[in-house]
Amino acid sequence: MTRMPKIRTLVSLNVAALSLLAACSDAPTVPTSSRLAPADAPSLASYTIADTTVSTFDYNPLLSYDLSLGGGDRLSVPAGSVCDPNLSGYGPSLWDAPCVPQLLPLQFTVRTWRDGTGRPRMVVTPDVRFVPGSNVVLRFKDDVAAAGGKSVIVWCPTGALTCVNEGLQDASMITKSNPNNGFVYRRLKHFSGYNVVVDRSGEEPISDTGFGFE
Repeated sequence: MTRMPKIRTLVSLNVAALSLLAACSDAPTVPTSSRLAPADAPSLASYTIADTTVSTFDYNPLLSYDLSLGGGDRLSVPAGSVCDPNLSGYGPSLWDAPCVPQLLPLQFTVRTWRDGTGRPRMVVTPDVRFVPGSNVVLRFKDDVAAAGGKSVIVWCPTGALTCVNEGLQDASMITKSNPNNGFVYRRLKHFSGYNVVVDRSGEEPISDTGFGFE
């Protein structure tokens, strides 16, 4: 007789626990955005035309990407980092402005090659900017440039004849290098054209000849 209250208490606790679990199972599931698309993911397709490697990938806003491009170059794009190109605008005055994130898949084409001096170059289309605070990183594989320690990854706007060292105006885009692994790298706030200039302080716009893929 003295055990009945204890049994009723245990039954009540079990019922409450089951009710809580049922409620949790009915709650909406938050999409996972930390999955990593490996370098050889099916979403990355590459082919070569002359000396240029052309890669395409379908950006999914819920996925993070660490892509291996031609020549050992790498591109890291976190989940949810791309602004909607139809709603957010593009240009230097907007790099740090709030934007509407891209919510649907978007295909990018990345062209990479080495110029006549052996320096890596890259063009990404379409031109887009990134959600402020996103850590999109471009890593060029260039042992010579990395060993010198003074190389700069410059931005070459679409259709422009000069390239710009963005690190002069924005410390978050300063070029860094690692002579141990041969990478020259920096943060990007937008997609367009980029290339490495060796041993250049970057006080002036850098003249570009023949930049781009024909």
